[in-house]
Amino acid sequence: MKFHVHLLPPPTPPRGVVVVVDVIRATTTAALYLKEGAEALVLALGVEAAKRLRKPGELLAGEVGGLPPPGFTLGNSPQEAHKARGKRVVMATTNGTRAAHAVLGAEEIFLGSLQNARAVAQRAGAWGREVHLVCAGKEGGVALDDLYTAGVIGQRLRELGFAPQGDGSHMALLLAPHPPLEVLRVSEAAKALEGVGLGADVAECAQVDTHSVVPRYLGQRGEGMVFGL
Repeated sequence: MKFHVHLLPPPTPPRGVVVVVDVIRATTTAALYLKEGAEALVLALGVEAAKRLRKPGELLAGEVGGLPPPGFTLGNSPQEAHKARGKRVVMATTNGTRAAHAVLGAEEIFLGSLQNARAVAQRAGAWGREVHLVCAGKEGGVALDDLYTAGVIGQRLRELGFAPQGDGSHMALLLAPHPPLEVLRVSEAAKALEGVGLGADVAECAQVDTHSVVPRYLGQRGEGMVFGL
């Protein structure tokens, strides 16, 4: 069994099982929404798509430039996740939700972060297929925080008997032994959050193996991707 790390979403969806990683902050927050009791998540390709997808009683959540767009109830902060309890959340972010849409067509799609690293490795590995860890990146560029997170998940896949394939996987694994907050803090994503007063989110995203909730793609609702448990 093998696993691959994609530094950016590939031009065509990988075959096999995909784990999308946008640790600061979309995939971290998405898992916490479900952990805190959200009924489901609908990932939109962008802000306008999220507004079209939202039904009465559902919450709009997401960010542009790190901050909630006008008319959105929630941003993209893991510290707000409890506000989604009992609700359906329609979510749109600059990088993470777009990365999820980029892998539509894979056999299975999960959302991974540091907080659910071991759990997502176990869920993805249980399918007995090649696993692809797809880093969302930051606005088209490689993101250190996502590559590091892919390495931490990759470590756990190795423990399950998966072999790393390609330079991306080995780059990620070389980063993985470093302390998480030390790495995340020097990423461009963290610096951008600090610039808008949301630096506390970085420490939250840097927590490792704190829960076992793994969002799984369940199907489409119009142009939105529905994720649940």
